[in-house]
Amino acid sequence: MAFFTADDGVRLYYEKSGSGKPVVLIHGLTASSLFFRKQIPELNRHFSVIALDLRGHGQSEAGSDHWTLSRLAEDLKQLLAELHISKASLVGWSMGAQVIFEYIRNYSCASIDKIVIIDMTPRLMKADDWSCGLPGVFSRKPGDFGHEDNLFLLSVMLKDWEAYSRVVARRILNKSLYNEKMEFNAEGDFKGKSDLPWLYEQARKNNACVIAAFWIAMATQDYRAVLKDITVPCLLAYGTESNYYPPENYDYMQQQMPDARVVAFEECGHALHLQDPDRFNRTALDFLSA
Repeated sequence: MAFFTADDGVRLYYEKSGSGKPVVLIHGLTASSLFFRKQIPELNRHFSVIALDLRGHGQSEAGSDHWTLSRLAEDLKQLLAELHISKASLVGWSMGAQVIFEYIRNYSCASIDKIVIIDMTPRLMKADDWSCGLPGVFSRKPGDFGHEDNLFLLSVMLKDWEAYSRVVARRILNKSLYNEKMEFNAEGDFKGKSDLPWLYEQARKNNACVIAAFWIAMATQDYRAVLKDITVPCLLAYGTESNYYPPENYDYMQQQMPDARVVAFEECGHALHLQDPDRFNRTALDFLSA
């Protein structure tokens, strides 16, 4: 367990374990390095594993500004320099994948060995030429998330973070947990059910204003043009039960990248690495070790 101080004075937390080639784990919005707790004990048997808490998350400080993806990418760059790492593989879940996209846009793939993307899209918002982003809040139609949806989501987020934390916890699991009216129904068995209380507790620890700022940063990005610049091998993993992005999103990403392959995780949602850790760990190890 350690901290390093970024060049703007913000203290950032990270954990480093194992030995071998470096693998950096980058978590999603409202999460922390704890969300890789089911991966670290397996990965650090084969690699030097670095799991950081992004600023404003977990044990890292938030600071008073710089809540942008470019700042998160700069933090990653500075962490690699702090640890004297010249090349590493990157594993990004959700917003963590966008941090990787931003890093590549700003600094290229020169310091990256391999990439694992977990359930993420290059663009959240709909556009005339894009329908593989988030589903609409009101329409529930895949890829129909527009500006009105975004404003509504932000208003709900900032009005009652306690209540919204429950939504966050539920939505990273399976879409089958909702009925036709999108009311939550947790009856029956599903992968990751035992994690649901923990997911809620982790989400509610966050500061709503910080999360809203990072959400705005995410919603304004379009990384489609970056995909062709991802020249290193890339594994695209997604859950077939994800509440977020359709399978076509991953077909598109694979087509745009020079060296990518897609793996679907059945009966899993957005947090597939938590819901099916054994399969995810085997898949990631095979890919990173090849």
